[in-house]
Amino acid sequence: MQPDTQRVFQGTAAILAIAMLLIMLSTSLCFAAGGLTIEETYPRDGSTGASIENLGVKIYFSQDMTESIVGEANKDGFQLMGPDGNRIPTRVLYNEKEEGVVLVLLDNTSDSDVQITGNTEYTLHISGDVVDDQGNTLGEDQEITFTTLNTSTNTLISVLMMVVMFGGMMVVGRKSAQKADEETKKRDDKVNPYKEAKRTGKSVEEIVEKDQKKKAKLAEKEAREAEKDDDDDDYYDDDEVNKYRVARRHSASEAGSKYVAAKKEAAEQARARAAKYQTASKAKKKKK
Repeated sequence: MQPDTQRVFQGTAAILAIAMLLIMLSTSLCFAAGGLTIEETYPRDGSTGASIENLGVKIYFSQDMTESIVGEANKDGFQLMGPDGNRIPTRVLYNEKEEGVVLVLLDNTSDSDVQITGNTEYTLHISGDVVDDQGNTLGEDQEITFTTLNTSTNTLISVLMMVVMFGGMMVVGRKSAQKADEETKKRDDKVNPYKEAKRTGKSVEEIVEKDQKKKAKLAEKEAREAEKDDDDDDYYDDDEVNKYRVARRHSASEAGSKYVAAKKEAAEQARARAAKYQTASKAKKKKK
């Protein structure tokens, strides 16, 4: 073989060797990028306020994990530890609809008497030997540490919220009652026509007529509002919960509603007052 040909052959072989090395390196990088990792957990590491009922950790892995394939291999890969360092019995559950999701849940069916307490730190140890459906392992041990909810503080907040709510209801109810009393007093307040005539310089008849018109207008307004409420409560439609259909619409009075009867009585009283004031006003005009 001539020297030039030999050099060309050697150069070509070197190029092929470098190309094969690059292919092998890229392939190994691809496999490394596709390895098993933990993408997210709930609760997260370092979080607080975890529920003490059905205590557990939900883990989102980067690769598919099916119980039928890796359930036996991973049965000892998850260990929940209490504040005293003792292992707490758990169950490892796989989500068939969402592959790659594993739930490590407190095993309430075990014989051991485990008490989960509030405002307490718990740690989930995840072994580096945990494997996915393709045989990839996690590689390194990992820990998720979280603190449970402070139940005493939560109870205190709930009680305070209830106190504030009931206090607000009492204030609103008191204001509504005061407003109603003021309107009643304003309606029934009698005007002294002689003093008013002396103060304004108008005749007694003008003062009386103006007072009667004012009371009649107020009574008419009350009657209209009472009639409106009466119309709103006179009938009830189909049951919104069970969606049953009825043969006809029934009045609420047929169902024995005392509330509607009371509102009807109030409406009738308001109409009677309006008629009374209107009659008095007309009588004054006829005398003139």
